[in-house]
Amino acid sequence: MVTSPSVSADWVTSNVESIAVNGRETSPSMAAGFLASVKVGVQTVAVSNGPLERKFEFDFCLAEEDDLCLVDQALEKLISSRELSRNAIDTFIMRAGRGATARRYREGLATYLYGVLAREEVEDPGRVDASGAPLYEQRYNSAVSFLSAFDRPAAEAICGLVAFHYNQFALAVRKTNSHRVSDVAARFRSILTGGSFVTTSLADRSHGSFDQALSDSVTEDLLDVGAAALDGTQSPVVTQLLPSLGELRPQDQFKVRLIAAEALLAVGEIDGASRHGEALRHSKETGAWYAGFRTRLQEVGR
Repeated sequence: MVTSPSVSADWVTSNVESIAVNGRETSPSMAAGFLASVKVGVQTVAVSNGPLERKFEFDFCLAEEDDLCLVDQALEKLISSRELSRNAIDTFIMRAGRGATARRYREGLATYLYGVLAREEVEDPGRVDASGAPLYEQRYNSAVSFLSAFDRPAAEAICGLVAFHYNQFALAVRKTNSHRVSDVAARFRSILTGGSFVTTSLADRSHGSFDQALSDSVTEDLLDVGAAALDGTQSPVVTQLLPSLGELRPQDQFKVRLIAAEALLAVGEIDGASRHGEALRHSKETGAWYAGFRTRLQEVGR
């Protein structure tokens, strides 16, 4: 995928006797000039040297700002409708389709939205892909592969949400336009490295980005848990989710147990804190945290 402008000098061939672009033979210099001029569409380049042949496909997605804005406007209309359905996403695609050069941006957003729909079990409940992974994760992954190339608030929010979904906290922290995601991810990262972390509630952070409007309900619950106060204030957000812990995917159980261990320790519930801490102690990510946690647990228990 080509998402940035290029010049002829960027298209260099070596050990090539013949070259064809979209089925038409040409010279390397002519091919380079043509490819440097393309903004949108898939271009096929075939090269050969004697009996050796290779074929390449370059998908050009040099989106124009006006077209990107059209897609953003279509997304804002979808969000304002407060409806997520196949028809709503199809309407978004139709509206955003007017921005022809922003095709990949539109496809990335639509793919993510279909993923949310699948995770909410409105569409394709329980379906998995060939690897056995949930269908929604396949769509989340595809969406990120599209959207990571775009410096847009919605794209950044989605990439941050998916990084948080996979416990890629360092990556999620960098999505600074998604305040809740980056703040909660920063807390998780600090906890896991054994450093100091914010113990006051993070729930009051401004929501001036797309993450709240675009996240699925499970991620919303997990962000609420991750933002809970860890300063000794009993948090109903944490305790309400604990009974359904077994229904969560392992990576989400990890997040809940980590926060629950710290929250329960802060209010002096040694048994509960210890139980969740022990469930995490053998994870390769929790070594630094568990050493300090165990010491603090012993100090409170004296």
